[in-house]
Amino acid sequence: MIKSIRKRDGRLVDFEVDKIAGALYKAFSACFDKVELKKVYAIAHDVEKRLEEKESTLPTVELVQDTVEEILIEEGYVRVAKAYILYRDKRSRSRDMKSILLESIENESSDDINLFDVFENLMNDAMDKTRKEDLKKFFKLLKELNIDEEIIYQKVSETFAMTDETLKSVIK
Repeated sequence: MIKSIRKRDGRLVDFEVDKIAGALYKAFSACFDKVELKKVYAIAHDVEKRLEEKESTLPTVELVQDTVEEILIEEGYVRVAKAYILYRDKRSRSRDMKSILLESIENESSDDINLFDVFENLMNDAMDKTRKEDLKKFFKLLKELNIDEEIIYQKVSETFAMTDETLKSVIK
């Protein structure tokens, strides 16, 4: 029986089938109007069984996610597997963006940090739909760092040669 899982940062946390079911529910919801919780939990338990068959007493997040994908495809839920894979990819980019930003902040003195250079490197295609979400998250992060909103709009507008109105429509 699996009791713990190793997170990406190395921490050990309790293994919870409910978390797998929640991720599956979101993937199914992205593809279908109706989602049967019974089916979602059946697949989540199949994932747990497969992990046990792999004799993985301490699986990583990546192994669990790979196993979810395998089972979805094996059971014929290819569209759901694709939604799940795309969500994983989006989350991975988001983690990478946050990591790069935090690393940039840690490696520079506060006077030398040019968050907008970091931003430009991360957001080279801000109008792409998946990048819009990244842009929104980055704006939120800049606000959390107490950077004046007007400065954010000015710098981003200059960087991407877009009007404030266009930028605001992307962020809203």
